Amino acid sequence: MKILACYIENFGSLHHMKCSLKDGLNSLNERNGWGKSTFAVFLRAMFYGLENCKNGNSYDPKDYRKNLNPWQGGSFGGYIEFETRGKRYRVTRFFGEKKRDDSFELLDLDSGRVCEDYSTFLGEELFGIDAYGYERSVYIPHNELFIGTDDSVNAKLLGLLESDGDVNNFEGAMKVLTDARRDLKKTGGRGKIDRESEERAGMEVRLRKAMEAEKQTTEKKNELAVAVKEKEECRKEREQAEKELSDFTQKNVSGGGRAGMMVFGIIMLLIGIAAAGLGGYAFVKLPEYLNYSVILMGAGGIAFVVGLILLIVRHSGVSKNAKDFARLQENVSECRKRFEAASEKEGGLKQEIDRLSMGNENPDRLRQEIERLSMSNSEDRGKLVAIERAMRVMGEARQSLSGHYMDSLRSNFVKYLKAAGITENGAVLDSDFNINIESHGSLHSIMSESTGVRDIINLCARFALIDALFENDKPCVILDDVMNNLDEERFRNAMKMTEEFAADYQVIYLTCNSSRMPV
Repeated sequence: MKILACYIENFGSLHHMKCSLKDGLNSLNERNGWGKSTFAVFLRAMFYGLENCKNGNSYDPKDYRKNLNPWQGGSFGGYIEFETRGKRYRVTRFFGEKKRDDSFELLDLDSGRVCEDYSTFLGEELFGIDAYGYERSVYIPHNELFIGTDDSVNAKLLGLLESDGDVNNFEGAMKVLTDARRDLKKTGGRGKIDRESEERAGMEVRLRKAMEAEKQTTEKKNELAVAVKEKEECRKEREQAEKELSDFTQKNVSGGGRAGMMVFGIIMLLIGIAAAGLGGYAFVKLPEYLNYSVILMGAGGIAFVVGLILLIVRHSGVSKNAKDFARLQENVSECRKRFEAASEKEGGLKQEIDRLSMGNENPDRLRQEIERLSMSNSEDRGKLVAIERAMRVMGEARQSLSGHYMDSLRSNFVKYLKAAGITENGAVLDSDFNINIESHGSLHSIMSESTGVRDIINLCARFALIDALFENDKPCVILDDVMNNLDEERFRNAMKMTEEFAADYQVIYLTCNSSRMPV
């Protein structure tokens, strides 16, 4: 694929610009602030569009829509004309404040008609990588020379790109597995398995408390049954005692002979005394009535004795009734106290049962929940084992597949290092795209090297990565001020290497330094 021409309108600092591009190396030398980096972002935007503005007011150099939106407002964009697979196209995009305001049109330049050979996902369909992968491979800015890959780049390197343009996402699948594993088993005991185990342990504690409360409730209910029975017995005893007292009182009230006996006894005593007195008087004063006086005294004595006997009998009866009455009253009082105590005990037991029932959970429901959690935990542990096995197998498969491109990647890396004047074993690239410097038999990070050395080694790695990614369709590669940190010798070597690279690729070389232009 090669770019034929560009037209830019109100795109950041580039208000109006039109240019044509040729095969091989295209160079552009302009001052700072002219819009060279904006031009590079424009090419990216034509292939991939622009994401919506990010939230927040802080500046983000990657927030292209916000940074490039014209201050005066209105749409901004343009078109590029490109050739790929024997056909020429023009893609036109204009952008608004939101992604929904954007427009896209693809024109077949040979027929002059709008076509649907490619969609708004033009970049993915042409290059087989997403926007981030584009930035990490064919777009090389001066401050991000290091290799950085994403799912689409890794998938393309692994040869997993399908013929219809869809990526069989190896990294995506690994991420899904990793996320699933993290959900099940997070560090710090915050994964689903640990949460289930913790929840089940809590449920088991609650079950023990519920069972203990249930046991106490059963015991209290048994005590309540005894208390109810005791209360009923006390009620019957109380009613019986009250009935006996009532019957005793009724008997003494209705049978009032005892009171009559006392009156009759007193009368007899008075009659006896009177008769005896009258007989004695006659015996002394009236001798002629001696016989009558003796009879009268005898009758008076008998009446007195009878009255006295009646009073004695009455007195003994009253004393006995008083004791029986007091005994019956005391019995009623005791029965009432026992009944009240039984009633109070019954009420207390009912309150205790209500309290236990109110705060107690259903043990059966807790057992069901514990069983559910146990089954879920067991299933999740099985899933974890399967996920870890799948990750291990996929990791082994990736190691095997990585050999497919690493040989080519390392070979090209060494080729560009030589072209840049760096010894073959001076830098080592591993399968994770980390670059280390070999010195005295040991490796150390490239970050320990000077900025210029890092830049030229990273540029070699970028070129090697592009070779590995695009064996057939060659994209346009953008170099944005990538050689400003190089000394004269390294610049000459780097430019020679770039010119050799441009024999196979269309390259756009941007610089603000005239001394950094190709010879």
